[in-house]
Amino acid sequence: MRVLSIANQKGGCGKTTTAINLSSVLASCGKKILLLDLDPQAHASYGLGVNSQNLDKTLYNTLTDNAEKRRTLSDVVIKVSPELDLAPSNILLSTLEQELKDKEDAVSKLHLVLAQTNSSYDYIIIDCPPSLGFLTFNALRASDEVMVPIEMSAFSLMGVSKLLGMLELIKVKISHTPRVKALATIFDKRTNFSNLMLEEIKRFFGDDIYRTVIRVNVDLKKAIYHRVPIDKFDKDAAGTQDYRALAQEMLEEERRLSPYKDADFAIEAPAAQVVYLVGDFNGWRIDDSSRLLRTEDGRWKKRLALVPGRYRYKFVVDGQWTVDAANQDRETNPFGSYDSVIHLREEATH
Repeated sequence: MRVLSIANQKGGCGKTTTAINLSSVLASCGKKILLLDLDPQAHASYGLGVNSQNLDKTLYNTLTDNAEKRRTLSDVVIKVSPELDLAPSNILLSTLEQELKDKEDAVSKLHLVLAQTNSSYDYIIIDCPPSLGFLTFNALRASDEVMVPIEMSAFSLMGVSKLLGMLELIKVKISHTPRVKALATIFDKRTNFSNLMLEEIKRFFGDDIYRTVIRVNVDLKKAIYHRVPIDKFDKDAAGTQDYRALAQEMLEEERRLSPYKDADFAIEAPAAQVVYLVGDFNGWRIDDSSRLLRTEDGRWKKRLALVPGRYRYKFVVDGQWTVDAANQDRETNPFGSYDSVIHLREEATH
């Protein structure tokens, strides 16, 4: 599980737009995503169609010390799509700093919540508020990585040094050093100024910048207005292309650095209502984490990151346990039926 904060104290840099659309595109790639809306303005919640101001359970309830109001993270999560969950925000989050000011572990509150969560998520993405206060400090403390969206403006780099200073403070105080990487946003290749600013950002961050650049695209604003991610609003929009490219860049990096190998599973079941994938890799559990995604052609698919080895597995199609018809490698099980078997080797993926 990777915990990624999207942070920049400057507003208008594409932070929430990136949180929403990157989460959605990663989910469409088969990754299980939890988006944490840590901004009291609740823009990420709004952009995903959730009016969190009317909710009685939000991310505030997972972080408060008030026993009557406190809830687990799973209690507040809202399912946006089969692979994308949202922990919504509301204005109460802004009261947490005052509420927890005398608590010794206040700046580690979110870290402790995530550490105690038995999570099946591949990514937890945190949309931070446009400030460097208490909530952002909590997010950075909880994160393995920090993505810094930077727009092409003269003010774009002014606040970055303060963000890096906060990260240095976290390193000194609690010996935690999340990786920082910049993302160029709102880029207009037609203007000399955008190209000049992009080169300036590259010089500032060196190798710690994503290759992908998020271009100016009015459809990104339209999608937020319609309260859906860009890939659900227009699959061919420039914004969709850019966030897909960013997701692929992140997944390629994950594959390079990870000991895990991707294993793709698929079954044709156009009439099915729900399909699960169970096996040695998940304790044969049927739950939301083992649910497959349905494609337009009636196939159900799931990609897992597994340590190389040998795994038995089956599909559960509308309650019916089924072997993989496309894989003839099978063995008998104690119940008198067969399990499919996958051999995942270091040098190849299934």
